[in-house]
Amino acid sequence: MHIPDGFLDLHICAITYLATIIFLVFAFKRAREVIDEKHIPLMATLTAMFFAAQMMNYPIIGGTTAHLLGGPILAITLGPYAGLISMTIILLIQALLFGDGGIITLGANIWNMGIIGVFIPYIICLLILKIKNSKNALMIGIFLAAFIGDVLAAIFAGLELGLSTLTFPYSVPIAVTAMGLHHSIIGIGEGIVTIIIISIILKVRPDLMNIPKIAPKWMGELKISTMR
Repeated sequence: MHIPDGFLDLHICAITYLATIIFLVFAFKRAREVIDEKHIPLMATLTAMFFAAQMMNYPIIGGTTAHLLGGPILAITLGPYAGLISMTIILLIQALLFGDGGIITLGANIWNMGIIGVFIPYIICLLILKIKNSKNALMIGIFLAAFIGDVLAAIFAGLELGLSTLTFPYSVPIAVTAMGLHHSIIGIGEGIVTIIIISIILKVRPDLMNIPKIAPKWMGELKISTMR
């Protein structure tokens, strides 16, 4: 999923940087309004966890990689804005210190993994729990959120690569198919891992699931504390 420098046309990089910066501005603004002393250690723990998890990847088409994202857990526990901030920190450190993903393509990588890969799972879980607020619905929502979020993030990466006709040798259908296929398999694993981790948190530290979710006000908050 990490796209290296030199694989995207500059106009794709510029568009994704602009879109990402807009989201980050709102994320930091909302975080200042909501964040409290419980958010910081949880954000730090999850950021470190998925920093390590994302380093375990394998190469696929044209120099990109496939790996677990961690976006669904960040979204469900912290909310999409805080999840975006955590994912941005992860991707920035990986790009600067480990060369995993590029600096010029950082906007695209954050868009794919930190916006699509975090906001989509949050929205899916939110919609499912609005239909039925129960633990079983939560688990179904978690799995679907993780799977769909991973696949959509990969599809966006494939689109960006395929549309970069000046720098990338494969067409949109090839890039999207390769990215989507690999991450549909990873999405199953992501769903299982997310269910396990959220189940452990609910059993051991349910209070951590009740902290205010840092999300857009219009989107609504994922209410897990009222679950039956």
